[in-house]
Amino acid sequence: MNTSLDSDTLIKIYNYIGPAGAILALMSVLSLTLIISKIFIFLFARLGSTRRIEEALAALDEGGVEAALAALGPSRHPVARMLRAGAQRIMAGEGREAVEAEIRAIASREMIRLSRNDRLLELIGLIAPLLGLLGTILGMISAFQALQTSGSKADPAVLAGGIWEALLTTAMGLVVAIPAIVAFNMAQNKLDKLRQFASVTVARFLARVYDGGRDDALERG
Repeated sequence: MNTSLDSDTLIKIYNYIGPAGAILALMSVLSLTLIISKIFIFLFARLGSTRRIEEALAALDEGGVEAALAALGPSRHPVARMLRAGAQRIMAGEGREAVEAEIRAIASREMIRLSRNDRLLELIGLIAPLLGLLGTILGMISAFQALQTSGSKADPAVLAGGIWEALLTTAMGLVVAIPAIVAFNMAQNKLDKLRQFASVTVARFLARVYDGGRDDALERG
C-alpha cells in the first residue's frame, strides 16, 4: 500500500515538473552531497590553523630540522604535510633536489584531494540553468499544443499546467545552479590562497635549510 502511494506521488510530481525538472531534482541531491563532502574535506584539512607551521619555522632556526619536525606534530594542514615530508627527507640525508621533488609530490597529492569533484560541481552550476531553460521551453510547447488542440474551447486549466511547468523548471534550475556556483568559487578561492601560502612557506623552509636561514631567496624567486 505504501509503495503504491509513493509511486503515485512520484508520478504526480513528475507530471508537475516534467523531465527537465526530474533531472534537476536529481542534480540538486548530487550537488548538495558534493557541497557537504567539500565542507567536511576542508574542515578536516584545518586550512585556517597555521600556528604549528609558524612554530616549526621558528624551531628550524633554533633547533634545526629535527626540532621543526617535532613542532609540526600531527598537524593535518596540507602545508604541514609538505614540510613534514621534506624534513624527513632531509634527516634521511637526501639532497635538495630529492627534498623539493618530495614536497612537490605531496603538494600535488594534497591539491588533488582538496579539489576532488570541483569540476563536477562547476558543471552542475553551468548545466542547471540550461536545463531550467529547456524545461521552460518544453512547458510552453505543451501549453501551446494544448491551446491548439482545444481550438476555440481553450481550457485555462490545461494552459496553466504548461505555464506552471515552465516557471517551475526555471526556478529549479536557478535554485540548483546558484549554490553550486557559489560553493565552487569559494572552494577555488581557498585553494588559490593555499597555493600562495604553500609557495611562500616552502620557500622560507628551504631557504632556512639550504641558504643559511636567509629569506632573500623569496625575492630572487
